[in-house]
Amino acid sequence: MENNPVEKTFLQIRIFNSDQAKKSMSDFDWAIFFNDFFEASSKIIHTYSGQVVRLSSEGILVIFEDTFNGVQAAVDLQESIKTIDGHSSCAIGVATGQAYKVNLTDNRIDYIGACVDIAIYLAIRARGNAILLHAPLVKPGENITIHSKAGEVINRPQQDYFIEQPPVKLPAFTHPISCFSINWQVQPSHFLSTHPIEDEITSSILSDTSPDEQVHFGRISAFKKERGFGFIQFYTEDQEYNEIYFHMTYVINQTPVQEHDHVQFVIKPGKEGRPQACSVLVMGSRMQGQIESIEADGSAHITIHNQDFGLIRFFALPQELNSKDIQINDVVEFTVGSGSDTEGLIAIDIKNDNGEEEYSEIVGSGDNLQIGSIERAIITVYFEDKGYGFAKCRRNNVYVHVSELISPENIPVPGDVIEFEVFPGRDSTYRANSIRLVIKKGLSL
Repeated sequence: MENNPVEKTFLQIRIFNSDQAKKSMSDFDWAIFFNDFFEASSKIIHTYSGQVVRLSSEGILVIFEDTFNGVQAAVDLQESIKTIDGHSSCAIGVATGQAYKVNLTDNRIDYIGACVDIAIYLAIRARGNAILLHAPLVKPGENITIHSKAGEVINRPQQDYFIEQPPVKLPAFTHPISCFSINWQVQPSHFLSTHPIEDEITSSILSDTSPDEQVHFGRISAFKKERGFGFIQFYTEDQEYNEIYFHMTYVINQTPVQEHDHVQFVIKPGKEGRPQACSVLVMGSRMQGQIESIEADGSAHITIHNQDFGLIRFFALPQELNSKDIQINDVVEFTVGSGSDTEGLIAIDIKNDNGEEEYSEIVGSGDNLQIGSIERAIITVYFEDKGYGFAKCRRNNVYVHVSELISPENIPVPGDVIEFEVFPGRDSTYRANSIRLVIKKGLSL
């Protein structure tokens, strides 16, 4: 390692949602995809005299002699990547500062320093096609100017290319850092320009959530409607059975609850410090939320607020939005569903008008079900590895088991609509028999 630090501009170029992309490809297909991405990136990097110094499974670390070349290379890469592969997108972190040069074997080099870490962490926090630029050594419009093809179309002023972001907390750094996002797109709302950073609540990579605030999943075991409180059964991380108190004032959107409803919640201190369930979210309930972002692949994120004015985010599949004229900041109505570990909560049956809901008779409030009748329900949660799940039919929870699927190869997922014969279940609940898939709308887990 050389004794004296050198000043460089570092770019961490990450394939956005690379983990999801890998799951959908074979190792060979992923290798071809990554090779195409690397070759296309390298051409642009070399144009601006950049050098690739580190290769990882989801991206590359690049150095430039000056900030302008680095940022302009990032913009050119973002604009060209859409023509390389319509399904790929990049998340890029840029930082300028001093780092130590490390000489590796086979004439290879690498760099170690705080600015390297900042570039890497910003790329991890960046969403969609975002470019995040560490601010301290950069004065936008003074010592750095950039241009984009999209910006030139609308004659964008230089100062409008830079959108200052709230301070960002990164691991291994005592104080939050300041940064800008680069508005290279035609409009600020395109490709998450105005929401380029993964927020603290939903970030699974950089979460600082304490154990007491972790999300739990359970079932309403008892509810005293006249007094507005009840209890939730759930399993702890140690797979120990537990039961916790909740009150209607902590049910999100004051959604009516019934015994056997499945819920998501967090645990916080209540009266006299006793733990209680808060931010209780009822699976299968209808919510109103706001479109926070729309991804390049057509998927989206919808947010609602809990009682503490914190955000809860839902993932919406592209097919849920394709036939709807929905834009960022629109208010929509949707059904709460539970997806895979990657997607977390999902939004299904999305509506952006006040008309009749396509499945209002299925999900909406209604009477108890008649044993032996044929009904339809929407799958709200399904555990493929365990072979069972639950569906919602007129505010009633219905138990779904793989043994009752008429076509076992059609595994149901949240959002799917099923038709079934109503049978009695345990504890005055319902069980679905002779299950037939009617509408495939869900997410393949």
